[in-house]
Amino acid sequence: MPHILFVDDEQQFSAMTAEYLQAKGFDVTLRHSADDAMAAFRSGQFDCCILDVRMPIKDGFALAGDIRSLDDNIPIVFLTGQSNKEDRIKGLTIGADDYVTKPFSMEELYLRIKAILKRTRAQVKKPSEHYELGRYAFDPISQELVFEGEITKLSAIETKLLKLFCEKKNSLLPRDYALSQIWQDEDQLKSHSMNVYVSKLRSLLEKDNRIEILNVHGEGYKMVVKA
Repeated sequence: MPHILFVDDEQQFSAMTAEYLQAKGFDVTLRHSADDAMAAFRSGQFDCCILDVRMPIKDGFALAGDIRSLDDNIPIVFLTGQSNKEDRIKGLTIGADDYVTKPFSMEELYLRIKAILKRTRAQVKKPSEHYELGRYAFDPISQELVFEGEITKLSAIETKLLKLFCEKKNSLLPRDYALSQIWQDEDQLKSHSMNVYVSKLRSLLEKDNRIEILNVHGEGYKMVVKA
């Protein structure tokens, strides 16, 4: 399910638009200010951003610059007033993938996002389903972790969690993101379960001291694999 960050200070219509996009199969995170949007962007994984240009304090262009400083490739769609030709030109100049003029139809916005995601995903090489971790080999399809010929069969949750660590190798894996990917929510019981599964993975990977799963206080985890 594509994850969309939607930022618009107009609350009523943006909430209706977010509900429409969710009904069309998108996971939508709606925020009404640039600061709240950046907090969401840092803690989540998004496939596309929809940014209203005219927002108080920090506008959509400035927010786009902040987002692109963290992810230079994420698609960005600007929402702009129909009479603001300068906004549309500026948006395209700074690298917007598209713009939609207000007022707009929700279906038009949906179709534009769908087209952008289809194009950008076609440009991204599908990641390998086989991972090398030091002296270990991990195959998420067969759910097997192999160490020098010794095969350990992983549970479904262990497989999902280890795959997330592999995708974020040597980078932060946000705790909330991991919870949402594995269990689709963040309740306290599953938060405790996360600790148990992280400990289990540490135990399974302990035969190679170049691999370490670190706690990042208040944020999540980092799997460090030394060369």
